[in-house]
Amino acid sequence: MPAASLPEAGNHRPLVVIVAALASLWASSLALAGFTASAGAGPMSVSSATLAPPTGVSAAQLNCRKNRPVRIGINWTKTVSAFATGVAVERTTTGGGPYTTIATLGKNRVTYTDADPALAYSTTYYYVVQSTYLNWTGDSTEVSVTTLSSNCT
Repeated sequence: MPAASLPEAGNHRPLVVIVAALASLWASSLALAGFTASAGAGPMSVSSATLAPPTGVSAAQLNCRKNRPVRIGINWTKTVSAFATGVAVERTTTGGGPYTTIATLGKNRVTYTDADPALAYSTTYYYVVQSTYLNWTGDSTEVSVTTLSSNCT
């Protein structure tokens, strides 16, 4: 009988590499199995808010002086929303808009004088005052004022 021959030493190398790779994968999968998810900060909640608009908005022509530029005073009560960061005053000559922002003010302001040289006599202007926070706005109700003639009548 012929004697059994052993494989050459070089033929064992692929088997050793495969066994080592499997052992490595098995060990790493055990490490991944130890993952647990938990909320360390406690329960989380989502809330929403509404940005309340300024209230009590009024507008009136200030001190009409014959052949002098028109000035309009706008007054309001500031928003009750503590997170508001500012106020915007908007104007149009068409009831309901579209409006143009004419002033951006600090959140504690409650008056503004519109002294734009483009304001005209015998014209109706409509105003909205907005409370602002980032891209949010809270619009007041629209108010209007009709300016007197250049003779203050």
